[in-house]
Amino acid sequence: MKEIIEWLLKGDVSIQYLTHRELLCSDLSIQKQLQNRIQTEGFGERYLSMKRPNGHWGVFYYQQKWTSTHYTLLDLKNLGIPESCASCVEMVKRMFGECQLDDGGLNLAKSKLPSDVCVDGMILNYSSYFCNGESFLDKLVHYLLSQQKPDGGFSWDNKSLVGDPHTTICVLEGFEQYLRSKGRKSLMKIDQAKQRAREYLLGNDLFIFSSDKRYRKLTFPFRYRYDLLRALFYFAKQNDLKESRLIPAINWLIEKRQNDKLWVLENEHPGNVHFQMEEIGSPSRFITLMALYILKTGNWI
Repeated sequence: MKEIIEWLLKGDVSIQYLTHRELLCSDLSIQKQLQNRIQTEGFGERYLSMKRPNGHWGVFYYQQKWTSTHYTLLDLKNLGIPESCASCVEMVKRMFGECQLDDGGLNLAKSKLPSDVCVDGMILNYSSYFCNGESFLDKLVHYLLSQQKPDGGFSWDNKSLVGDPHTTICVLEGFEQYLRSKGRKSLMKIDQAKQRAREYLLGNDLFIFSSDKRYRKLTFPFRYRYDLLRALFYFAKQNDLKESRLIPAINWLIEKRQNDKLWVLENEHPGNVHFQMEEIGSPSRFITLMALYILKTGNWI
């Protein structure tokens, strides 16, 4: 484990910060020092430098995948850039001012369309991080709560009667960050929605037997797509790994570990990117860090 930690700490400053936060539980002063550096060096600085004069990354809020403002904000949040990052705070507030609909959802397209609940879940995730306490977040939460399907899942398709794993995991992550930013472990209506969505995923065996092989591929960034690693990381963050129905997925994760005790990047979702953070087929610091966090939280290592 010591050698793996040393390897992680040789990575980008964002990896160093996340390692100290998630695995080492280091003193907050150490974490803060590293976190502040994400804005001025490495991956974080590169993302920020690609912001256009009009304030956007890419072409518009959701154009193009994956260089748009939306996905760049999600990437920066997942790197652990400080919540106070001015470039991010500014664009989140602008997005809500320009794109929030009367029902609380957001339409990130240039034409008049209803919101996409999957996108709304991701928006809640990074917006709760960068703009904690803003009333527009509460409006979005109320909308998302109204969109849960009878089976407990969520779906991008407003007309569907069933959920899908992609939208469901995005909304769950959004709820998690919303509560964390408020300093709350629970709110009744959100808790009820989370419990139903949790059962939706577990009742489908985390989709481990799905015909979509990408669910079983180690991928980062996740973008909007569901996979087993993402689901396990969510359950670990909830300290909810004792559920017996998670065992097949945990075994899958352990079996993915290479002889050198690392995990490799197996897949990337096709699309335009600002730059490559890691190479397919090579050991991945992001995935290794998440895998170790999951196994450490569940006392498997």
